[in-house]
Amino acid sequence: MKVAFVVHQYPPRFSTGTELYAHRLALHLREAGHDVRVFTNEPDATHGTALKLIEDPVDGVPVTRLTFFDGLVPNHALHDYYSVFLGKLFGNWLDEVQPDVVHVFHLMGIGLSVVEECRRRGIPVYVQLMDYWYLCPTVQLLRHDGSLCDGPETKVCLECLAPNDFGYQFLRMFSQREGFVEVARPDATHNDLNQGGMTAQRKALHGRPEFIRRVLEGATALVAPSMFLKSLYLEHGYADDHMIHVPYGVDPLPGDVPPVPVHGEGTVTFGFFGSVNPQKGLEILVSAFRESRDEQLRLVVRGNMQHFPKYAKRVRAFADVDARIQFLGPFPHDGLVEALGTIDILVVPSVWYENTPFVVLEAFSAGRPVVASDLGGLSELVRDGVNGRTFVAGDPGSLMNVMRDFAEDAELVKRLAAGIGEVKSLEDNARDFLGLWERASSRRASA
Repeated sequence: MKVAFVVHQYPPRFSTGTELYAHRLALHLREAGHDVRVFTNEPDATHGTALKLIEDPVDGVPVTRLTFFDGLVPNHALHDYYSVFLGKLFGNWLDEVQPDVVHVFHLMGIGLSVVEECRRRGIPVYVQLMDYWYLCPTVQLLRHDGSLCDGPETKVCLECLAPNDFGYQFLRMFSQREGFVEVARPDATHNDLNQGGMTAQRKALHGRPEFIRRVLEGATALVAPSMFLKSLYLEHGYADDHMIHVPYGVDPLPGDVPPVPVHGEGTVTFGFFGSVNPQKGLEILVSAFRESRDEQLRLVVRGNMQHFPKYAKRVRAFADVDARIQFLGPFPHDGLVEALGTIDILVVPSVWYENTPFVVLEAFSAGRPVVASDLGGLSELVRDGVNGRTFVAGDPGSLMNVMRDFAEDAELVKRLAAGIGEVKSLEDNARDFLGLWERASSRRASA
């Protein structure tokens, strides 16, 4: 079967969860004899290239990379989610590749016209809901002050977008000066908005949620990895019978991880693995740890400190006064087994609506229980008292009480580890998708 993957960015330059997930699926499918091609955006931070399409395979997977300087577009707010021009480039690529099916992982930087181009050619197209980008232009459903957001609202979106983008700062000032007035929903083609000016940009931002929802209705189906994420999209007008729940799978760990506990009796080591940024909640964990004062507890932090350097420096300074806390820096993916082998419990103290963090599934694969905040898809994965513990998100005291339970109950780690159960494999996940694609391809052939 010939399958086209579309993703907003791709290894080796980009290697966070979505990109690695798409790449590993591509490798599994190609090993099984399927022809997988990738179309991706390759952002150019130097703005040295106006437009470029290059062929750049990764581990034998054919990859077409698009570089486009979005400073050339007249309406930045519209280009964020829709571009007729980039859609035509993708359409030309489709005509050349002739895939049986298209599977979209993310459209940031590429746009919704991908779905339209597939429909024009009668090619089945599945859209994976990896996060909240189709609802929220900042992806995470967090307001500019760090509080949780219920969904898109133009005034609020401007407040969130403005701090990191000069164009949105100007648009925000314009809207405040003019007095914000809700405008009519943009035309379905958005051709009238493909022009400069504050009014057109304001319309594009205001019309974003409804326009995206209508375009996605044209996809063969939407794929939701967690029931929480599916329920959130349902709340915003998406159809239940148009979304399929397909949980993630992960590759088996390439080596044996020692069973818990991995340290001496009476010592419990917690681990934080991930980027050190505000939404991941590391400061909540450090605060809880310092308040606990239990000498048998240890904390190992393995994460990138460069993405949010001011925040990371502040949290590191707060933690450095406690000798029980170690910052060991990030590790390559081939170092995952070794890193998991040094901890007893993974902690995911996120303060935003996580979908399904791959690190949780990987920890479960290694027989490590997980302590997680009670938000989003985390509470769907981590069952309190069965395969881990949950605590009130953003509350160091709640997390401290959970950590004390581990200090006071020497058998708690082992009991939770025994309750983890089987973890779905990426190979099983690939079979799930093949079933969807083959059925859609058969319907297309019959039609």
